[in-house]
Amino acid sequence: MGRFTEDMGRLRDEIESERMARHTLIADTREEVTQAAMAFISDLKNTVGTLQADFRAEHADMAESARADRNAFLARLGGAVADIRVAAADRQASVREALAESAAAARDERAQSNAALRDEVASLQDGFKHARAVMSTEVRAAGQSFVADIVSAVGDIQRQTVQLVGDYAGERSAGRAAWRGAAPKATAPAPARAKPQAEPEAPKAAPKAKHKAAAPAEPVMKAAEKPVEKPLLDEVRPNRGAPDESMQ
Repeated sequence: MGRFTEDMGRLRDEIESERMARHTLIADTREEVTQAAMAFISDLKNTVGTLQADFRAEHADMAESARADRNAFLARLGGAVADIRVAAADRQASVREALAESAAAARDERAQSNAALRDEVASLQDGFKHARAVMSTEVRAAGQSFVADIVSAVGDIQRQTVQLVGDYAGERSAGRAAWRGAAPKATAPAPARAKPQAEPEAPKAAPKAKHKAAAPAEPVMKAAEKPVEKPLLDEVRPNRGAPDESMQ
């Protein structure tokens, strides 16, 4: 039992020593970790501070360079805009001058074309008036010649009709005399019936016919027929009666 007790005592001492070593190791480890953490945190703080300082410096430098670049760009842009404005003003002035010149040229050309058109219209009107006057003269002359031809034709027809009526009346009177057995004295009245010397009156009616066309032709024919119809009617009546008596 003594040996067992010694072993147990030694084991207890070892366990106690191990416990103390473990506590010591834990304390040392905690202290080391704490020191390492504190060192890391301090280093990290220093690094972050350095980074922040560097960032601020870089940011300030960058802002300054950006400001300088921006100012330079704005200066260049202002100069470019000023040049563009000057060029635009010059171009506008040239465009205004070109428009003024083109407007003046167009105005002059339009005035010339209007004058030429006016002259052409005036010449056309004069030509139309002249042609109308010539045409009216020709139409008037043609109408007068036509009316004169109609009057002359009517006069010829009247003379032919009077001659035919006189010849026919002479033939009928000669036939009636032959029918009655009398001497052929019917040839004597022929000159009396040939009174239609009113033929020269036809040209007198011609001037009126010039204004009233062919309307005066009927009065001329009536005037020429009246002295002829009366003897014809007087001659025809006994002729109609003579054959009836002979037939009875």
